[in-house]
This record gives sequence, C-alpha cells and structure tokens, in this order.
Amino acid sequence: MASLAMMMSTSALGACKTTLRGELVQAPVPGRAYPGKFLFFDLVEKTPGNPAGSERQFQSFVVPNTGTTLPISFALDIDSPKDCPSDLELRIDTRDTDQVTFRFGSDYALTGWKTIRLDQFESVPVWGPYF
Repeated sequence: MASLAMMMSTSALGACKTTLRGELVQAPVPGRAYPGKFLFFDLVEKTPGNPAGSERQFQSFVVPNTGTTLPISFALDIDSPKDCPSDLELRIDTRDTDQVTFRFGSDYALTGWKTIRLDQFESVPVWGPYF
C-alpha cells in the first residue's frame, strides 16, 4: 500500500521517476546490427493534439556500450519534472563517439525503434544497414 501512495504522490506532483528496463535484440530483417562504442536512446512523446507537431523529445541518454553482440541489456533512469507520458517511442542508434552528429540512414551500424511502456520490460528490435 505504501508504494501505491508513493506512486500517487509522485504523479500528483507532475514528475516522472522510473527505470526503463529492456534489451536490444536483432530484428528479423536483413541487415545485421553491429553495436558501436556508444548507444543513443531517445524517448519521444507522441502528441497528436500538439499544434506545434505530433511528437516531442521527452528524454535522451548516451550510454557507453560494453557489449559487442546482441542482445544488449539496458536500464535507463528516467527523471523528469513532467508527468510520465502514456505514448512513448524509444529510438536507438549507435556510434563510435559520444558526440551527436548528422548521419545518413545507411551510416548507422545499429538502429531501431519501438512504441514502449515505461512500466514493463521491453525487447527492442534493432538492425544494421542493408541495400
């Protein structure tokens, strides 16, 4: 009962504090995924009623990657002053540097996305470039 009260009070304050847990898995499509040195995770909130656009950035993470093969487990600590969105998309890519740079779709050694829920373990399919 204490955890329910804690969850309700956090919700009432308009804050989102949770941990998103999951793993990156090879998608059943051509294009083998090869993880780079850094994994980039973007949580994007779907906002169909927003006049400025249909989505907005909720939170981003850059995580050093210690795995060389899939699956790769992850745990992202979400700490936002905003409410937890009900409709989120997790987008992933990988690079060998922790710097954000413009890249073309075929430049990614690993990319993927999935609509997720913050309250459950997520298996996110990823793939590499294919022609």
